[in-house]
Amino acid sequence: MQAFENPRFIFLFLDGVGLGPAEHYNPLYPANGHEPLPFLADMLGGALLSNLEVNRSELLLKAVDATLGVPGRPQSATGQATLYTGQNAPAFLGRHLTGFANGSLRTLIEETGLFKQVKALGKAPTSANLYTPGYFEAIQQRKLRYSVGALLNLTADVPFRMPQDYFNGEALFWDITNRYTRGRDAHLPLITPQEAGERLAHLGNSYDVTLFECYLPDFAGHKQDMEEARSVLMDVDGLIQGVVENMASDVTLIICSDHGNIENLSTRLHTLNPVPLLVVGSMAFHFEGVTDLMGITPVIVSLL
Repeated sequence: MQAFENPRFIFLFLDGVGLGPAEHYNPLYPANGHEPLPFLADMLGGALLSNLEVNRSELLLKAVDATLGVPGRPQSATGQATLYTGQNAPAFLGRHLTGFANGSLRTLIEETGLFKQVKALGKAPTSANLYTPGYFEAIQQRKLRYSVGALLNLTADVPFRMPQDYFNGEALFWDITNRYTRGRDAHLPLITPQEAGERLAHLGNSYDVTLFECYLPDFAGHKQDMEEARSVLMDVDGLIQGVVENMASDVTLIICSDHGNIENLSTRLHTLNPVPLLVVGSMAFHFEGVTDLMGITPVIVSLL
């Protein structure tokens, strides 16, 4: 196993992916000869289900808790804040919070956000997500509120990636290919999932920590449409393939989620299932002790 003095990390956040059983309502379960995540299943040696664990050289897959000891169903704002701070955000608030970060959560992010911690070490973080002028106009008009990921940038003074970055191949839309968001805001070209993965890998090869947030699985889970869900999973699989095949040897890919959703299309609600922690790269073994959403950011910071 090769050790690197200055490891780098790509953090791929997948919204709404839990580990569920092999049931007909779970689009992660291969059915009728259809494997929704062919690249990932080949790498892991099985489908992304609740009974699969992997721990071998440069590859780790384990289930981690998203409930964090707080009653109720895990939600996006507190789950993401926990992932990106290492703090128990629902315990901090006294409840799971959906949607966007409120004032109290913003304080938590300002104090302990991953990007701020990375910069304090003299390292360079970046978000690969594309933002558009229309997004910031909607914020100013109070039609939208900042996401937790956007607050990571704001509180650490990390520049946002804008349309010109997308044209330059240095940004991605949250939907991977731009097929869902095309024409709504910025008229930017479509790319393939593999091309998106290549973009993310190239950014990850240039920064100490690169974050990309993909909300597609949660989007598909709430729609409860099996065909749509499997199409989304194929996009996610292509993205992961593009990253793994193009990232440098000193880069480690970390994939995790904030709560379950897409693995149970029988309900529109988030699930209580654990979420997958998948780590690919030379630093994978350092994440063996992570048991819940709080564990990821502290390991990244300690390794940096």
